[in-house]
Amino acid sequence: MKNHSKKPLKVAIVGYKLAEGGLERVFGTTTRMLHDAGIEVHTLVLEDKIDYEFGGKLVAFGQYSKFVKYFKLRNYLKNQQFDYVIDFRHRINPKMEWVFLNFIYRNLKFIYTIHSSRLETYLTDNDFIAKQMLQEAHKIVAVSHFIKQKIETKFEAKTVEFIPNSVSIRSYSTTEKLPFEYVIAVGRLVQLKQFDRLIESYANSNLPQKKIHLVILGTGEEQDKLEKKILDLKIETKVHLLGFKENVWDYISNAKFSVLSSQYEGFPMTILESLSLGIPVISFDCESGPNEMIINNHNGILVENQNFTELTHKMNIFVKDEILYQNCKNNSVSSVSKFQSEVVVNQWLQILNYGN
Repeated sequence: MKNHSKKPLKVAIVGYKLAEGGLERVFGTTTRMLHDAGIEVHTLVLEDKIDYEFGGKLVAFGQYSKFVKYFKLRNYLKNQQFDYVIDFRHRINPKMEWVFLNFIYRNLKFIYTIHSSRLETYLTDNDFIAKQMLQEAHKIVAVSHFIKQKIETKFEAKTVEFIPNSVSIRSYSTTEKLPFEYVIAVGRLVQLKQFDRLIESYANSNLPQKKIHLVILGTGEEQDKLEKKILDLKIETKVHLLGFKENVWDYISNAKFSVLSSQYEGFPMTILESLSLGIPVISFDCESGPNEMIINNHNGILVENQNFTELTHKMNIFVKDEILYQNCKNNSVSSVSKFQSEVVVNQWLQILNYGN
């Protein structure tokens, strides 16, 4: 028989920041989801950037130097006696990960999350260290079936579980309404997202003539380059770089459709959030992510990976073919019901051996 009077589980969730990117948004929603499930959550942030919602107790280590920060983190993890540590960091530096394995996480039950099909971003590019990480971790959580399979195949790993990113389907009060019809893209303004080429595809499409604008939300190092591209193409009245927005849902929920043009992904939140708000998506069929959410011509359109000519063509079709568009729009919300927080949290509770 299960003892229902046992003390609540105590979990530390570690990440670099709660701002800017999709990974960080997932970090925040996971802390809130587990906190809402009755777990004692400590959200540990290594930098002082906090824009997103989170759950539980927040502890920030950003004010300390790098050396001191990691000592403080180790002491905190040791003194608080957590049942589990869930790690949402990028893990690129093999030496740093050796320190985490042998010092910071030593004698702790820790779970690594992997959010990209480029495994070296989360397991370093050093296979010896990567194998150690996979062996020492209590579990590895991959956000897509593809990533799970890739880790299992490459490293013969046995502890990999699939848990997708989750979304809370809630109604948003629309405060931001733009005075024109538009399609939207969301993400950091970095090379990986290929917004420069998306802008070209948009310029080559029929959308500008039809007075359908392109809105891009996000900040990043490519801002100047993108502004120049927009001027060069003479579409500055049609393309809008609106920067980082906390209420991204307001902008998505008023868009005609959203577009994803990345080189690669893991399980992109922008697709999940769009569909959950009833907004269909046109996306490259990256090796990981989009095809686990988008059913072609049912809730959006999958475009041959990295084919920008085809991307332009599909944008035209979505504007021209009203029956296809409405059909995809009508199917959007129901198509992502299995990714709702209420469903996904049970997968986490299973891994943490918590609940019924």
